[in-house]
Amino acid sequence: MIKLAKPCGTTGQNLVGLWRPSFTRVDQKLYLFGGGGHVTNDLHVLDLTTLNWDCVLAKEGVPPTKRYGHTAVLWKQNIIIFGGSNEFYEYRDDVIVFSLLTKTWSRPEIRGEVPARYLHSATVYKNKMYVYGGFAKNSKCKRHLRYFIARILALPSFIPAVADPFDLSWLGTYVLEELRILNLETWTWSEAYSVPARYNHSACLVGNKLWIYAGKDETGNNVSDLHSIDLSTLRVLPHTGITGKVVLLKSQHFSEAIGNQLVVFGKYPNESSGTSLYGLWMMDLDQLEWRKLDIDSSLEDGVWNYFTIVTKRVQNHKRHELSSSEDLHQHEGTLDDIDDSNSAPSLIFLGNTEKDRPQPYDHFRDVLSINVECLGVFHVPPSTLRTQMGLMLNNEEFSDFTIIPQDSTRKIHVHRMVLSSRWPHFRNVHASGMIESTRATMILPEPYHVVYAFLSFLYTDVVDVDLDYTVLCEVMVMANMYLLERLKKLCASILHGYHLQVDTCVRIFQAACVSQEQGLKNLSQEFIYRHLGAVMKTEDWFLMWSQSGDGCSSEHRAAALEEFIEGVPEDAGLEIMSGSRHPSDGRLLNQEETARLHTVHVFDFDQTLFRSPLPNPALWDTSFIGQMISWNTCGPGWWHNPATLDLGPEAEASIWDGWWNEDID
Repeated sequence: MIKLAKPCGTTGQNLVGLWRPSFTRVDQKLYLFGGGGHVTNDLHVLDLTTLNWDCVLAKEGVPPTKRYGHTAVLWKQNIIIFGGSNEFYEYRDDVIVFSLLTKTWSRPEIRGEVPARYLHSATVYKNKMYVYGGFAKNSKCKRHLRYFIARILALPSFIPAVADPFDLSWLGTYVLEELRILNLETWTWSEAYSVPARYNHSACLVGNKLWIYAGKDETGNNVSDLHSIDLSTLRVLPHTGITGKVVLLKSQHFSEAIGNQLVVFGKYPNESSGTSLYGLWMMDLDQLEWRKLDIDSSLEDGVWNYFTIVTKRVQNHKRHELSSSEDLHQHEGTLDDIDDSNSAPSLIFLGNTEKDRPQPYDHFRDVLSINVECLGVFHVPPSTLRTQMGLMLNNEEFSDFTIIPQDSTRKIHVHRMVLSSRWPHFRNVHASGMIESTRATMILPEPYHVVYAFLSFLYTDVVDVDLDYTVLCEVMVMANMYLLERLKKLCASILHGYHLQVDTCVRIFQAACVSQEQGLKNLSQEFIYRHLGAVMKTEDWFLMWSQSGDGCSSEHRAAALEEFIEGVPEDAGLEIMSGSRHPSDGRLLNQEETARLHTVHVFDFDQTLFRSPLPNPALWDTSFIGQMISWNTCGPGWWHNPATLDLGPEAEASIWDGWWNEDID
């Protein structure tokens, strides 16, 4: 088998005996921090164009304490260090930032607390750091640490009385089954989100999904499962039915992505020889199929301890033909000497190939680079058609038509050919010879931002998920009016997946009713039922019942109100709950019990409180509920008849399986 490439030695400061450091790829450089063996807190950088190691000296600030098994991620020209373990097996929970621009260390003020950990993963997406799993210790662990050290030093007087002297369960370690999110703009930790327990795994970001592969589970066993987390919804999806073959790797491994392909590198035991081998596998994330990439001959000489993918190159020089590892170290080359391609991604491996040196001694002395196209992997650059079409919108050059929103004097420059091919209504207007066609101008009754978002879809065929939900609601109504089914479904999907919450659900429900989007209507109505106590305090709730306000016509509000009331189950009743958000913790009140509730708090929108007698218990049925939610206002901000229950800031009201539920704090 022909070797695809040969290793090349690095120059500069040797990194001796380091294991479990962190690597951070920044353009054509690799920053390495910390590491075990002899635990350190040094920061080094490898220039991949010169293959030279340098020690990075900070101009200001105190560096992190010595550690290994931590993470280091890149965010806005900053390297963020989190977690890890020091030389005394004490886990860390601190966050330290190194600025690549100013060469300074800093410690932001962190809000919230998370368990200290190591062997976790950290990934940055949209100004947030997602920390998955890891190994942690309980609060009793520190007082037992001296016993662990005493065992190592064989000091019997300090060893606790245990049945099995090699049982380390008393150390109190456990595997975290949580995902934590650090907002990098406010430096605030989120609550814990439940995920499968894992440590020593790999995490790879592809689009808006975080792919978690292999590692060790809560029992300490190596696993090879795969699951993904949609970072927009935090939904965890385990993936089964995977085809192809992949071996069970030893726990430490690396994963990267080329387009929609997951690339995994790691070491696995050779059962026949008792040694370890290295392998590289690729998975198509659409087909969920593994295949092994044939690079064994290139990896057979040496120990390889780090893997990444470099997708952008700076120079291109023909490499020298070298025949031995001695020649390789005499020729201190560059990455460009190794790889002839100037555009294809390169697989980068760091390790040690010198046979007369103990292999674990020097972990990152040599670099191996392999052009992925030599393995039959072709990275097709993403299409730029949508971007280029989007740039045409509102570009006066070559424009031959203008759209004017009713609330604005600003003209939006468009092209007849684009709109005629994408918008049947426009094509009909243009073909009919109407005045809009002759004047090359059309006035639309919607606001400017709504019209622009609508036209943007016509040019790019996509809808921005970050659009304001009110804009999306109105675009969905336009799509229904102009029979643009794809646009309508895109808006419905985005509104449900990204925007459905307490402050938005009423407006989304109204838009779903108007646009005849039955699925979104049912989903938003169910959301309102389950969070009714909080929803009743929102402005949109008041506006829908009062038939006033902007953004939706009174006819549309009336229609939505009628559909909402019709959707209340016929057997709905009231359930009173005391603080719990789960209906099973509450109780259903019968007529005798409701008779003992003499008053409820009633309030206006100026927050003026007063008391009113509870309605006749016999009315606690569907008719009363319909009456309760459909009272009209009597004067500015005042409810006519006993109105909403003042449930307190933590209260919720819901309909659960046909029962109206009030959660009383």
